[in-house]
Amino acid sequence: MLGPKKKVIIFTDLDGTLLNENYSLHGAVTALKLLKKKDFPIIFCTAKTKAEQELIRKDLGVNDPFIVENGSAVYIPRNYFGKRVGKIRGKYEVIVLGTKSKEINNKINKLKRKYRIVGYHDMSFREVAERTGLELEAAKRAKRREFSETIIEIEKNALKELKKKFNVTGSNFIQVFGKKAGKGKAVRILSKLYKESYDILTIGIGNSFSDRSMLKAVDKPALVRNTDNKWVDLGIKNIYKAKGIGPKGWKEIVENFVLNKL
Repeated sequence: MLGPKKKVIIFTDLDGTLLNENYSLHGAVTALKLLKKKDFPIIFCTAKTKAEQELIRKDLGVNDPFIVENGSAVYIPRNYFGKRVGKIRGKYEVIVLGTKSKEINNKINKLKRKYRIVGYHDMSFREVAERTGLELEAAKRAKRREFSETIIEIEKNALKELKKKFNVTGSNFIQVFGKKAGKGKAVRILSKLYKESYDILTIGIGNSFSDRSMLKAVDKPALVRNTDNKWVDLGIKNIYKAKGIGPKGWKEIVENFVLNKL
């Protein structure tokens, strides 16, 4: 059983985890509502941009901190922790861990003199939409990267060069971001802030290799099943593997670790 003073914090990936392949959270709605009713924070930790996450947060009524672009920055609503914990930027306090997109793209542009590289920075909104299957407005939000670049075509030697200076993850869509950034690092920063006021239990939910550092940084790591009916092998001991795919697996994890223990 969870004690009455225990604050459960959910760190979750979005695509393929809380959201299915149609960007719907069908199957997880009830569990999400119950977490919000208990005032348990739901923290998005994903490769998505601030613009993309803000729309999802608004649609779901989630008002907790969120982690953008693979742990490149932590956005915290102003005065959320009762004290200033980051640089003021509009309605947020921001803790930046990564590298600005301009610096990343400058390096990529230099590599283009020798290699073929195609990324979001080179593409129009419509081209991104066509390549990703996103609607045009969603493509615009995906292009608004602050601390990373998404690459869709790159030669092997150019990729090796990028890995010397930046973190690189992904396969079909390759994410390039700062060496000092990381989902795990961002999760630990937020966990420490919560611990100053609460007795906490952290749960991490993901579905891919890019979630590994996040899942290693929480008390209870968990995976949802992917659409191929398999779980990614992250080499993490005692990781919970949900039977459900995407949001159905997400619901199963929340019920197992939280709702059934209240």
